[in-house]
Amino acid sequence: MKPERLKLKDIIDGSIAPRLFERVMAQINQGSLFVYPTETIYGIGGIATGKVREKIFDAKRRQPENPMILIGGCLSLFSDYKLVFNRNAEILAETFWPGNLTLILPVSGSKEKMSIRVSDHPFLQMLTEYVTLPLYSTSANISGTEYVNDPDVIYTIFSDKIDIMIDDGTLQESLPSTVVDVSGNEGIDIIREGAVSAAKINEAIKQ
Repeated sequence: MKPERLKLKDIIDGSIAPRLFERVMAQINQGSLFVYPTETIYGIGGIATGKVREKIFDAKRRQPENPMILIGGCLSLFSDYKLVFNRNAEILAETFWPGNLTLILPVSGSKEKMSIRVSDHPFLQMLTEYVTLPLYSTSANISGTEYVNDPDVIYTIFSDKIDIMIDDGTLQESLPSTVVDVSGNEGIDIIREGAVSAAKINEAIKQ
C-alpha cells in the first residue's frame, strides 16, 4: 500500500478537508514516518522516539552512529532534554530563532551533545500545538546520494518506507541551516555556514 501524499495547502486550509490536519497530527503522534517540507529542503522524520529513529535509519540506509538534528516550532518542545544554554547560546537563540540556525548544545550531566533547531516553517509551527516531542529531521535522500529537490522523486524513493508525504511542490532553492557549536565554555565554532551568515553570527555575539 502506497503512503498518503497530501498537499500542504489542504492540511493548512481546514475548509478543504475538514479534520485532515488533526488526523495527520494523530498519525505523527503515533509514530508515523513522514516526509515534510522545511524552509530549506524536504526532510524525513517523525517524533523523537527510539522506534522512529530506527525507521529513519532503515529508510535512508543510514549508519546509526550518524547523528540527526531535532527540530520543532518552539523551544518548549526541548524542555525535557536537559540542554545547557550558555550566554552565547542564549544570544543566538534569541536573535535567530525561529529560523535557519542549528545549535549544538551540551546535555547537563552528560558528555553528549545535541543539535536542535527551532523552525519558523508554517507546518512545523502548526505541529507545535499538537505534538509533545520535537521531530527527528534529516534530508529526504538515501545516505551517500545527492539530495534531489523534486517531490515526485522523493516520493518514489521512500514510497515503501514512509506513511505520509506532506507535499509543498518543488521548494525554492535555499541555503541549508547554519550550524554552530556552542557547547564550549568559551567562544563558538561555526561548523557549517548556511542561511545565517558567519558575519551575522559574530555580530550578534559581540553586541
